[in-house]
Amino acid sequence: MKKRVMSLPVIILFVAACSGPDVSTRVTSSLSRGVLAVEQKVQGKTIIMTPNVEDITDKGFNIRYMELSFGSGVPVNIRDLAIDQCESTGKVAVFMGNSRGLVQFNTVKAHYECRDIGTS
Repeated sequence: MKKRVMSLPVIILFVAACSGPDVSTRVTSSLSRGVLAVEQKVQGKTIIMTPNVEDITDKGFNIRYMELSFGSGVPVNIRDLAIDQCESTGKVAVFMGNSRGLVQFNTVKAHYECRDIGTS
């Protein structure tokens, strides 16, 4: 019996990971109306790794990066990357929130949506 109880959380995590947008994207989208990326709080610049744009959908995307400090705000180069990503489609970037990785606490995903200029 103990073996089954231990494997249930692993199964739940696996199913959640394979079910469309990742958990942090779903959470930040449901909790926030967002703030225009040009108006969001920024600090410093990432230098540990090259930021990766991922989880791209018609509505938005995530940028995964690693940060050196635990301050508040998103690094300026992450914000600028999001702005460029949305501008390439004729839309504005809206910062929805961010989340930290479960295993690597200095890994962060910043979630952005691209919106038409009139609906931001």
